[in-house]
Amino acid sequence: MSKRRDRAVRTRRLLGALTSAACGSKYPGGVTEADDDVPPLSALEEQAWRDLARFFVVVPRLLDEDLQRGANMSLSAYSALTHLSEAPDHTLRITELANRAYLSGSRTTRLVDELAAGDLVVKRRCVGDARGVDVILTAKGLETLQRAYPVHLRSVRSRVLDHMPQSTLPGFAQAMRFITESLG
Repeated sequence: MSKRRDRAVRTRRLLGALTSAACGSKYPGGVTEADDDVPPLSALEEQAWRDLARFFVVVPRLLDEDLQRGANMSLSAYSALTHLSEAPDHTLRITELANRAYLSGSRTTRLVDELAAGDLVVKRRCVGDARGVDVILTAKGLETLQRAYPVHLRSVRSRVLDHMPQSTLPGFAQAMRFITESLG
């Protein structure tokens, strides 16, 4: 199966799982139609949830494709380099980088190894805790991030922000902030 077709199949499965969960269908989390204390979604809530679920699946893929094509970099690599560039001394423990980039520990380890192979980051044992690993952004990594920034900016604008009336942006930003703050 081609990568594109495989990705499309995974996208449809994930989107189906996300929408099934919201609709009260049985899914691995155990929610079923029998949960009487949870009211069903209104038509507006249902549409908002389905649009948000599609956004979760489709937009990261599009941003990744744009970065791959325009900067030869994945969205995960861009995110990791961005978080390192914003950290004090351009350094984060690998576990903190994983948390900030919303990646699993194993995926972060593989990504950091790839970035280190390209001299974009350096790994070293934590000074205060030999069990931990620090990841340090190199000058080459910062330059690579700076070259990728215009590609990412164009992508975010053309894929998301240019499709929103400016008047709706404050409400959208507030809604997203409420959701992300509730996630912890």
